[in-house]
Amino acid sequence: MRAAVCDPVGIPRPEPLPWSVQGRLLPSIPGAAWRAVVLVVVVWCYVRGAVVFADGATSRVSAEAWEATIGFDGVYRTGSWTPLLVTPATATRVWVEDPDGELVGYPPVDERSAAGQGGLDGARRFRVRFGRPAGRVLVDDGSGATASLRVPVPLESTDEVLLVIGDLPSAERAARLLQREDGSRIRVVPMADASGLGPADLDLDGADAIIVCGSVVARTPPEALAGVDAWVRRGGRLVFLAGMSAAPPGLAEGPAAGWLPGPAGRGGRVTRMVPLRRSAAIETYSKAGRPLDRNALGGLEIPVLDDPLSIDGTIEAWEGNAPTDLPLVVRRAHGFGTVTWVGLDLDQGAFRNWQGTDSLLGELLGGPSRLAGRSRELNRQSLDLGGQLRLAVDRFDGVTPVPFEVIAGLALLYIACLYPAEWWLVSRGGRPALAWLTLPAVVVLFAGLAWWTAGRWKGETWQARRADVVDVDLAGRIARGSSFFGAWSPANAVIDVGAAPATTGLIADSRTAVVSWYGAGGRGIGAVDCPTAHPSLASVPYTSAAGLCGLDGVPIAASSSRLFEAEWMAPVAEPIVVSTLRKDAQGTLSGVLESRLPFALHQCSLFHAGWTYDVGSLAPGARFDPESGKGPRTLASALTRSASVYDRTRTQAWSVDNTDIDRILEIAGFHAAAGGSSYTSLEAGRLGRIDLSPLLPIDRAILVGRGPVGTAWSCAAGAAAVPIGDSPAEATAVWRIVIPLEKLSVEKPSP
Repeated sequence: MRAAVCDPVGIPRPEPLPWSVQGRLLPSIPGAAWRAVVLVVVVWCYVRGAVVFADGATSRVSAEAWEATIGFDGVYRTGSWTPLLVTPATATRVWVEDPDGELVGYPPVDERSAAGQGGLDGARRFRVRFGRPAGRVLVDDGSGATASLRVPVPLESTDEVLLVIGDLPSAERAARLLQREDGSRIRVVPMADASGLGPADLDLDGADAIIVCGSVVARTPPEALAGVDAWVRRGGRLVFLAGMSAAPPGLAEGPAAGWLPGPAGRGGRVTRMVPLRRSAAIETYSKAGRPLDRNALGGLEIPVLDDPLSIDGTIEAWEGNAPTDLPLVVRRAHGFGTVTWVGLDLDQGAFRNWQGTDSLLGELLGGPSRLAGRSRELNRQSLDLGGQLRLAVDRFDGVTPVPFEVIAGLALLYIACLYPAEWWLVSRGGRPALAWLTLPAVVVLFAGLAWWTAGRWKGETWQARRADVVDVDLAGRIARGSSFFGAWSPANAVIDVGAAPATTGLIADSRTAVVSWYGAGGRGIGAVDCPTAHPSLASVPYTSAAGLCGLDGVPIAASSSRLFEAEWMAPVAEPIVVSTLRKDAQGTLSGVLESRLPFALHQCSLFHAGWTYDVGSLAPGARFDPESGKGPRTLASALTRSASVYDRTRTQAWSVDNTDIDRILEIAGFHAAAGGSSYTSLEAGRLGRIDLSPLLPIDRAILVGRGPVGTAWSCAAGAAAVPIGDSPAEATAVWRIVIPLEKLSVEKPSP
């Protein structure tokens, strides 16, 4: 027997017995072993904490090591494509939040270093879109770890940006002259050195207008000038100040040579320089309150253009008896954008301090009338035409909000079934165990009712909807596509989205589209300026494909939708319209146009200046003569649906609740011609880049009609493709063909 152990007071205490498991004795663990176990655990925790601290320190060091050059010397705008140069060049992907607060991973523009391509030595160039003003920006170096990147606060998407390349102090004063009635005005961003600009038009997406001083062209890299030229062709507004700086051979070659006035589709050439003897023409054009100092004219020379009679565009100011004697200001079309050339170096000499330079720049930028509108009725932060189109695309057949009466009725019925119905059933007769059956039955029943309700009003099949615009410039032989796409999902899924031009028989080579999320401007719910991210039911990071041609792994929740946008530009293989249109002495059109399209255009109209001509359907090979129809009618009346009733003109008011995609695209495509915000009480927003109104008064006619879709979308949920109707019976696009007018005599030939 084991001896008993006595405690200090003499009471016998049994000795601890060995441990046993299933009747088998186990040896006891001595105190030294316990101490060893505790010591191992403490050492492991210390080592683990040190590793975690080291990882955190490494992340902090790497976060401090990343440096970024963003936008235009740190100025950029939410919702616009923005160049981002990250140093060092080991960055493999940049993650930026979209309007829903989900991270989007953007690949580098080029696997090589960005040096020599408008970048910095040892930096890697990215193009990203910021969907939130205070969203996260992370950098991935390929090791799987990400580090935060600090960037300056962006401008709001509703702010208008004027980029000035060169030293032009008058630009800031001109912006004050163009201030709106609500106090907002253009944000002027000066860049004395344009070497940091990118070589693509997307790098300048955050600019609404650009002023280039001819004195900086010689020292600007050709890649940066090529990016500005591509941006103008895409639909930008450029003001080119090239007087004495245009003297040969300064602009004989390079992209800037195409900004000089010349024939349609080609740049001009300067033959010689002559002194400017009088300044009355430029003073009258600028509406200056003080004349230019006559002493400033001494030694001032202006360029003489080769063959002024063939200049494509409108000569707005000139010296002499006729516009072609000595042009000073010429506004002309360049692709889908406009170039306003001024034969004076406004950044040099007496023009730097002349008061009239401020008003002159205001006229070159469009004047105060371009910004006029019902500012008291205009809320630039809530909704614009881009947001209205977003609401229109985000409507699907059979998908409607569940009525509030149904939701409230189901909620009240559920509460009634839980109490007092279930309580009465369980408590009657003293059967509390019955609750184990009734409660699950009630929950399952109402879950089924909720599922059926969602299927009844939300639909149970994949759906897609789109809005397409295709523009073709005959002078520049280029085509542009703008498309907006929405997908509706009946279940939780991850989709891959891509887009490409569908006009394979018209463009010269295969091109891909730039695909991104579609976000409305302003501070509304889900907009890009909203300080709080829109709550998403499927918050998972996704990536942008190489070349920005698609989005991979986009999460989409059940009974919800996702909206995307795509844009592309491509050269045109053959002329799709042959035209002899010209402007006669009355300002109307004469001549003939013939369609060379392989398909028919329906509901066609021909726009020029302030007139419109009804064309009807235009089949392949069909011809149209503006003089053979009923004659023109005013363009503003046609766009606003005005009609004369008992000698009074009634205009159809614009409704911000309108969800007709065709009607929204019609107004957005010619927003300024329809009266701008004075008619719609809305800004154009993101759709302002498709407005072709500035081309109408400068020797351009635009044929508008309905045709097949111009952008082919692809959407796949895993291995299953989402059905997208591309047939003419299911989807159409707005086609707009920009036709240059011939420079012929205004007199009609005798029969």
